[in-house]
Order: sequence, then C-alpha cells, then structure tokens
Amino acid sequence: MRQEVLSTQVQVFNQVPVIDVSPLFSSDSAQIAAVAEQIRQASVEVGFFYVKAHNISPELLDAVQVCSKYFFSLPESLKRSIQVNQAHRGYVPFAQTTQPGRKFSDLKESFNFAYPFAADDPFVLEGKTLIGINQWPEGELAWRRILERYYREIFELGQKILEAFALTLKLPTNFFRERYKRPLVRARLLHYPPQDASHADEQFGAAEHTDYGAITILWQDAVGGLQVKNRTGQWIDAKPIENTFVINIGDMLERWSNHLFVSTPHRVVNLSGQERYSIPVFYDPDYDAVISCLPNCASAENPAQYPSIIAGDYITARYDGTYAYRQNKNEKQ
Repeated sequence: MRQEVLSTQVQVFNQVPVIDVSPLFSSDSAQIAAVAEQIRQASVEVGFFYVKAHNISPELLDAVQVCSKYFFSLPESLKRSIQVNQAHRGYVPFAQTTQPGRKFSDLKESFNFAYPFAADDPFVLEGKTLIGINQWPEGELAWRRILERYYREIFELGQKILEAFALTLKLPTNFFRERYKRPLVRARLLHYPPQDASHADEQFGAAEHTDYGAITILWQDAVGGLQVKNRTGQWIDAKPIENTFVINIGDMLERWSNHLFVSTPHRVVNLSGQERYSIPVFYDPDYDAVISCLPNCASAENPAQYPSIIAGDYITARYDGTYAYRQNKNEKQ
C-alpha cells in the first residue's frame, strides 16, 4: 500500500481552483476517483478550492440568503434575546471575535446553529461544551425550516467531500461518516458592514486566521472580500462565483493528515461600501472523535508529528482563545 509522504516542495498559487464535484453523487468509480485526485491536489497545494455542481439548488441558496439578511435586519433587542450560549448557539454581537495578536476585533456579527441535539441526549445532559439546543427567534418557523434544510443538505455535501479524501488516502468510504454521527458541524450566518478604508490595515471583517477544524464549507454573496494567503505571503482574491461553495482545510485536518493537507491563512476585507453576507459551515466530527495521524499519512521518513487529541476538547480550547464571551466566563470562574 502506498504511503503518503509530506512534500517538501513549496507550491505557490495565484488562484483558487474550481472543481466540478457532480461525479461524487454518481456511481462512476473512475470519475469519482478523478474528482478525489483534484480535491487532493488542491488540498495539498492550496488548502482552498471551489466546488460547483454540488447538488444544492440555487433556489435554496437564494432562500438562505434572504433568511440571513432578514435576521440581521431584526431589532437588536430581538437578536440579543437569543444571544450566544456556552454551546455556541445563537446570536454573536459585534466586537466578540478578536484574532490572536490583533488590536481590533473583527467587524462582523453572526448567528450560529448546529447539529440538532435532543434535550435528553447524554452529551447535553452531561453539559459537554459546544453541545446543546439550538436557539431560534420566536415565531419564525418557516425561517427555521429553511435553515434546518440547508444544514441537512450541506451535511451530505460535506460527507461526499470527505469520502473523496478517504478514497485518495485508501481508507474505507465510510471512514469519516463513522466519526460524524453526532457531530460538531456548526453553521454560521455572517454579516459584515462596510469597512472604513482609512483603517484598512488595522481592522478587518475577519483578520488573518486559519480555521480550527476539519473543513469549512462557505457560501458567499456577490460582494466579495475573501482573500487567501499564498506561500509567498501574497493575498489572492477568492472572488464570488455563482452557485459555488468555497472549501478550505482547517487546522485539525492539517494535523490529522500529518501536514499533508494545508490549512491556509485567509481574511475578509470588505471595502466595497456594501453590506456583505456569508455562511460558513465548520464541518467538524463528533466531540469524542479521536484525532490521530490518519492511515497512509506517515512513514519512516515522515513520522506522525502530533499526539492524539479529542476533537471537542481541541475545538473548545480554540474557541476559548478567540471569543470574548467565553473569556469573560472563564475570568468569572
């Protein structure tokens, strides 16, 4: 069996590749393998790629965009009535996220929802961090149903992408699905107001960072502003492409794959003069999933670089270091 060896060659990219993933929803093994190889190459060399023909309808994407704009137009008092809890579900106001080493907080607000745990789930009863009941605006049942449908469909897209990773690593097709039974898959509606150009070098919609988890599945509107940092330090625009998602590798998958797949720094700079909306889904496994070096990602020449970790503990620690509401809680304890 072929073992994967970390490449020592620096790959410099000047654009984010676009991959047609329609074969992942077919039974054509040759085409599936070809798409998996494209995903592998993009994940090794860039850490970002677009997916098109992803099996999620434009009508649903339009509906979710309307849902996002509607929520952020609600009165502040109503949004704050479902302010984010320790399960990281609900409304996150402005000035709550500050990237390490930054003077200014990110210029954004968000609404978070995640896997629909039942109130009697053992993890909920145990009080595990990041696990709890979703908070929804009172009386907005149609709005909620649209977002819950979106979550279900994005979940299946994420599984198809992870199946491609499993294929290219010579793992069983269901390797990742077995680790996504009660997952930490978290969706986030995001609103970025226009930035003041005079502070463009100090404050960002989202300052330079890498994502914490496995992969992120991002829908973005037509305004733009997402930028990806290549290996020479150049910022590359990841411009909006209609009916696509942007996929990026997170720190946990970089660690999980022994640095085979790359977690690439990125940021949001909204100098458009317009409101910007996006919806990332942070596609992370079960809380108690053990993250150890994946099979075929280490060799005698490239041994495993990290000890095993628990996915939920890792994500929780990263959130505790970024979100003001979590730091305030810790200070009070």
